[in-house]
Amino acid sequence: MVKKNEKKYFEIVEKEKMNLNGFTLIEGFPDVGLAGTIGARYLSEKLDFEQIGHIDSLLFSPIIRINNGIPMHPVRIYANKKYKTVIALSEQIIPNNIASIMAKELVEWIKKKGIKQVIATSGIKNPTGESVYAFASDEKSKKIIKKNKIELINNGITSGVTAMLMLYLKDNNIIAFCLIGNARNNADYYAASEIVKAFCKLINVNIDVKPLLKEAKELENAITNHLKTLETQKNMGEESEIIKSPPMYT
Repeated sequence: MVKKNEKKYFEIVEKEKMNLNGFTLIEGFPDVGLAGTIGARYLSEKLDFEQIGHIDSLLFSPIIRINNGIPMHPVRIYANKKYKTVIALSEQIIPNNIASIMAKELVEWIKKKGIKQVIATSGIKNPTGESVYAFASDEKSKKIIKKNKIELINNGITSGVTAMLMLYLKDNNIIAFCLIGNARNNADYYAASEIVKAFCKLINVNIDVKPLLKEAKELENAITNHLKTLETQKNMGEESEIIKSPPMYT
């Protein structure tokens, strides 16, 4: 806990003091494939979450997103009273050298607000693996993963804000687990749709993921066409070099 007059690197600013006692928090920070970020944002839009605050810090990179002509805070907090769910969403990658500080501040806020469950998100690239993996903060949380038939990672290494968030939640009597989307590209909407399906199981809601799958197909086609264009340009370049080169005689 930060003492009086001690410098705070991160500040959680609540524009609306909402009672979050007993809520579930979903963390959607950028990681491999952006599945958690895309999934959390999709959830917030489909269920009409309301922005109730943001996280402020001088340590953030000076990069912001503009939405409908207005600048957005890099890390925002949304809530939905009906589903008793709050979402911490960021489009900005949090550097590893400040990940621990931010995770600790977020855990203090989670405890203060009486949040009972945390669903963190991460990403992995495993071409032959499951769609979604998970690991838990403790044995009690692990039972929920198994009950929902999500593939458990027994051994491995993770890093960043999500890793430290899970570690700091370990001994705080708060149910916490991390959903890991299996990504095939840098912005994987297929992986995001699988993460959303897992969200729905865990917070007992029903959301149509077809729009996400449509985005996935469009992105896949765009990437395929881009690669074809690059290949064509490469071949044309090679032909051009052949034309420029003088004939060789033996």
